[in-house]
Amino acid sequence: MAIAVVVNDEGIVTPIVEGTILRIIQQDHSVEDLRNPALDLTEGRRGATLRKAIELGATTFVAPPETFCELSYKKAQEEQISFINIPANQTFSQVAEQLKSGTIQQTNELPADEVVASAPVTK
Repeated sequence: MAIAVVVNDEGIVTPIVEGTILRIIQQDHSVEDLRNPALDLTEGRRGATLRKAIELGATTFVAPPETFCELSYKKAQEEQISFINIPANQTFSQVAEQLKSGTIQQTNELPADEVVASAPVTK
């Protein structure tokens, strides 16, 4: 079981499209950092990062609010990805400590109000 998380340069866990680093945490707690694929795209950004995480063996994704849009969330569920729902603005260090101590819970669903619309709303 590997866990994917996106972090910014300050070490804060962010939604997929905001962080610069896609970090994969292996079961032995070793960490692999890659450039977030979303940074190089103008559309399909969440899906690209999700696909890369899956390619790297991730079965769980750390998800602060607005990590997934409707399409990427549906794809994650189809791929049987589980989620670790966390509040906004947590540091990676905080999340890593919670993972090591077992005080963080995995779930198969995210709150509906934390999944954003797939396309911009037009008025």
